Amino acid sequence: MLTPIKKKRVSDMAIEQINQLISAGHLKPGDTLPSERKLMEKFKISRVPVREALRVLEMMGVVEVKPGRGIYVTDPENSLFSPLRQWLSVQKETLVNHFEVRLLIEPRAAAFCAERASKEQIKAMKKCLRSFFEAQAENKLVDMIRADTQLHQLIAEATGNRTLATLMSTFTNSLLEGWKASLRTEGRGEKTVEEHATIVEAIEKKDGAKAEKLMKNHLLNALSDLKRAGL
Repeated sequence: MLTPIKKKRVSDMAIEQINQLISAGHLKPGDTLPSERKLMEKFKISRVPVREALRVLEMMGVVEVKPGRGIYVTDPENSLFSPLRQWLSVQKETLVNHFEVRLLIEPRAAAFCAERASKEQIKAMKKCLRSFFEAQAENKLVDMIRADTQLHQLIAEATGNRTLATLMSTFTNSLLEGWKASLRTEGRGEKTVEEHATIVEAIEKKDGAKAEKLMKNHLLNALSDLKRAGL
């Protein structure tokens, strides 16, 4: 049966090539990938798709980007698709620390966002909600993680607090374990669709107290699901 042919993004083709090198054993755990500039030259593409490819590969647990040091191939046990219970046991301390900090910051960020977000910023959040829903419906884990982190980043930016936005950018760009772990637990994708929608609705209605409560519950629910999964 014939199916529609989807146009591939340039970054997706770069991801495929790097994954093939790793699968074939040409790149092994601990090896370094070429620099961003060299990848641009080899692929003959711009910096944007190179960075997008590296970000997705990092989400997948295939590489680790160490600022100022290089891009390293990781151990297969760190892969996003390794057995969840095993992955949780390795990441336990990191995940606990991750959620402790987010619970301190994000509920208040949601409250500030409800007070300060512009119509354009809320529109961007709704677009992100649609992207997450589509990714969840098609069971595309990496795209779900991408949309999830983007929404939390948009909420932080809409507070108008540059320090808070920068802090959240660090979480969404470098400390992805919490998103990677929680979205692998059973039913978390469907729950996140609903929880995100109610948070954005409260923000749109400028109900700071409700947005704060919903964000706190969202994070606690994700943490509870992780504990049931073996955290």
